[in-house]
Parts: sequence; structure tokens; C-alpha cells
Amino acid sequence: MIAIICAMQEERDALLKHMKNVKKKKGKKVLYRGELLDNAIYLGNIGKKEVLLTRSGVGPIYSTINTTQIIEKYKPELIINLGIAGSLNKKVKVGDVVIASKAAYWRIDVPEANWKKDFNNNIFSFDCDTRAINLLKKSKHKLHFGPIVSAYEFIYKKSQVKTIMKDFPEALCGEMEGASIANTCYAYNTKVAIVRGISDDTLVKDNHKVYEFELINACNKTAQICVDLIKVY
Repeated sequence: MIAIICAMQEERDALLKHMKNVKKKKGKKVLYRGELLDNAIYLGNIGKKEVLLTRSGVGPIYSTINTTQIIEKYKPELIINLGIAGSLNKKVKVGDVVIASKAAYWRIDVPEANWKKDFNNNIFSFDCDTRAINLLKKSKHKLHFGPIVSAYEFIYKKSQVKTIMKDFPEALCGEMEGASIANTCYAYNTKVAIVRGISDDTLVKDNHKVYEFELINACNKTAQICVDLIKVY
């Protein structure tokens, strides 16, 4: 089984349209923003593969809870984190898709530890599944491959970008759940792939307005890439 975890409803529903023989199950009760989270579990097929699709809610805490629950109950061979992100690289444009090679927390500071912040430190940077990456390198779609960063922040200020670029200049995009999901998969010795559609450019003023406009388009593109990966994995 391959499990796909999305943070938002729009990301989840874009992939749900591609699933066959779908059965819906209730997720565990989780409080989210004052009400129960819509974290239903959808079991079905994409191609010949058995898949599970669920929504975690936004942010590292909820994605960690969801990933832990899925791994412990279903033991998937691969978890795919599917969603959107903001570009941190001039070559990565709105509408493009990034396949993560690593995911790191960029907002971390423990002075006494003298940790060097870069993508090689496995305290806060985690590798993605090389098999998934190599299969997607054969894709007919134009994709970007490289490391990404995560924090519970929408990146829209120059100060945020400056902080990220100082420690992680290779980062292609930034989002909120990739590192926490990859970290959880690392803890449980489970393979992970991260597919992110670019909904906005963090280097452009008022990028949140572009994000709202491009959200659905980015979700649909990432869903198609995810389908292509699942069919050949």
C-alpha cells in the first residue's frame, strides 16, 4: 500500500478524483481549529496499486499526528506528501512542480548545540526515497529535483527568505509539513516522497494573493504527478 498525506482539502480532493473503488472510513477524532478535523481515510486504487488518501490538517504537529497514525495502523511501503509550496529559487516558477530530495526544518535554533544548519545535518534534515525520485526523473513532465525547507510559517517577508537562504541556499521551495512528515517517516523507518506544486513565489511582493489564485491549478498538477508515480512504483 502507498499512503498519500495532504494538509488541505483542496490538495486531497485533487487526487481523490483519480482514485477507483473508493471506500471512505472515519479518521480518529482530532480537534483542529475548534472543531473535529475532516481527516477521513479514503481507501482505493490508482492503477494496480492499493492506496490510502487522507488529510492531516495544516502544520507540523497535525501532519506528525496523522503520519504516525497511518504508519502504525496501515504500515505503508511508501508515504507521499502531496501539496503546494512557495518558490525560493528564481528557476522554480508558479505552476512548476518540485520533487524533494531532502526536507529540512529551517526555523530551528539551539545555541548550545552548535549545530551547523544545512541539508547534511540529519538532526533536522531528512532524505526522501531515491527510488521514487529516480522513477520521476523519467517522467514526461518538467520537474525540479532538490531540497526543500519547512516551518509553520507562510513565507512572505524578506526577513524570512534571508534567514532561509543564509542556511539553506539550495532550497527550491518552502512549505509547512514536508520536514515533519519526513522526520516521522525516518523515525518509523518508512520511505517518503514529497511532491509540491508551486502556488506562489516568495520573492514577489503580495505572493499570498497569487497563492489564492493558483491554489487549485497547483493541486491538480501535483495530483497528476502523484498518479504517474504510483502507477510505476
